[in-house]
Amino acid sequence: MGRGLLNDRVAIITGAGSGLGRCVALEYADEGATVALIDRDRAGLAQTQAELERRGRPGLSYPLDVTDYEAYRAAIADVVQRAGKVDILVNNAAIARYGTILDDTLEDWRETLRVNLEAVYMGTKLTVPFMVERRFGRVISTASIQGFLSSGGCGAYNAAKGGIIALTKSLAVELAPYNIAVNAVAPGFMRTPMSVIDGVDETTTEDFQTWYVQKRHIPMARTGYPEDVSGAFVFLASDYCRYMTGQVLVIDGGLTSTF
Repeated sequence: MGRGLLNDRVAIITGAGSGLGRCVALEYADEGATVALIDRDRAGLAQTQAELERRGRPGLSYPLDVTDYEAYRAAIADVVQRAGKVDILVNNAAIARYGTILDDTLEDWRETLRVNLEAVYMGTKLTVPFMVERRFGRVISTASIQGFLSSGGCGAYNAAKGGIIALTKSLAVELAPYNIAVNAVAPGFMRTPMSVIDGVDETTTEDFQTWYVQKRHIPMARTGYPEDVSGAFVFLASDYCRYMTGQVLVIDGGLTSTF
């Protein structure tokens, strides 16, 4: 059970139908927040909603694609009408398309940037006016260590995550006068549905286990899980985060401290 760190707060969470988004939604609810769930995966969204209800913390659900900005705008307006406000926006929805510059496509590039970066911009643009009115807010985006490092083969994803980091810093400066803190979380390798590539979870492969675990290129010698990362989102949304903005919290088991 939580400690009431987010009592009376209202949070919108994108990509809430699975993985990290679901975990953040459940932790926010446990900490007392009213959560609004957004995901285009209706089945996953229903599972998150069912888990919230099981915990006695029913939330609001909006099955939509975050690149459908009119539907997104309507969902935000509905949250404000039903919950009275919005305090926290978690930009978490993302996709991954794999391929090098030699074999990827412009369509894949554009779709990845549209979901992973443009929708972060638009979701923030549509939400922060309600925060400005009340002179309070928290915007938290899911970046990645691949925003400043790369293993290759996913240039559009890396570019989008790097863009989130830069946008986070810019928004922090623009929105600070309104008491809106803007920060990001950069996870390392996590075992989520997005770690499955061509039907195989990359964190379970022999190469991953040898290089990152046995040879301790991840010093903590294991992959991460959503539960290892979601607490950072609670901190960034809470009153403990009063004087921190424009920052990126790296949660990677120590991976970026090695060479």
